[in-house]
Amino acid sequence: MYSVPRARRRGFTLIELLVVIAIIAVLIGLLLPAVQKVREASSRTTCQNNLSQFGKAAHNFVTTTGYLPPSRDMLSYPGEAGELLSANADEPDSDEDVGPSWIVHLLPHMEQQTLYNLWNMTYYPAGNSGIGLGYGTAYTYQKPEAIQAAVKTFFCPSRRGPETPPIWSDLAQGARGALGDYAANIGTTGYDIYDDRYGSLYPNGPFRLGDQGRGVRLAEITDGTSNTILVGEKHVQQGQFGKGTNDCSIYDGTHITCSTRSGGASYPIAATIQDPAWKWGSYHSNSCQFVFADGSVHSISTSIDPVILGNLCNIRDGNTVLDY
Repeated sequence: MYSVPRARRRGFTLIELLVVIAIIAVLIGLLLPAVQKVREASSRTTCQNNLSQFGKAAHNFVTTTGYLPPSRDMLSYPGEAGELLSANADEPDSDEDVGPSWIVHLLPHMEQQTLYNLWNMTYYPAGNSGIGLGYGTAYTYQKPEAIQAAVKTFFCPSRRGPETPPIWSDLAQGARGALGDYAANIGTTGYDIYDDRYGSLYPNGPFRLGDQGRGVRLAEITDGTSNTILVGEKHVQQGQFGKGTNDCSIYDGTHITCSTRSGGASYPIAATIQDPAWKWGSYHSNSCQFVFADGSVHSISTSIDPVILGNLCNIRDGNTVLDY
């Protein structure tokens, strides 16, 4: 008898192995852009949903109060907000104080009632000694657990999340608050109060300085709510998260640059994430997203004519924008 010889197993040669590895590398190279594209599409959709929530919350606030929230709450004596919104060369004159930003007023309408309850929003028209100028509790005097609370809805995942370091602003030592990627539209002037630096520039956005939670009425948006930007993505320069006045706390009403933006000839949308200026801007490719005053969300090209952008930021310039 004799045994039948078994066939020898033949393994991969080195060349064959290298070919397989090369093919796998090519497939990964082809697949990676598609994965990144899907991921960005998901992030863009999440950002749109965040903005939509801002729009709904703002409308709920209007239904409750009759006003949009102010960009910042005036905490000085009654009438001070009116002076700051008029052509008075003596204002501001250091006898005023401001409270938290617009976004704090929207917290109860964004399923954040527990967080809102941490904020002291009481206004004392007769004065209240001991805190600031005595008419309310300014941002810098609020509880740390209030100003340091990061809310996921306030972040665009194309840029960062609430856990992305740094998680607090470095602007105010002792009052280092949580960050955010969205800003309220204060119009075309760069200010939410009367600005006499360049002539008679009255704030012309849907958000401006107010008191006791009272800002602009929807009836004042005479260009129409579908033609007016309400909230959009704020530009933050790459590598500058939490730095200075451009990316300070989204709750900080003391510094106007933290949670507001302007648009127009002097304030175009940032074309790149390296742009150092105070502008609207995003980490989406060639676009920036906004919710309008009617609650609709729109993606606008970063190359939009700044004049048209200004028309969309101004609530009453009489210019209807049909295409952007």
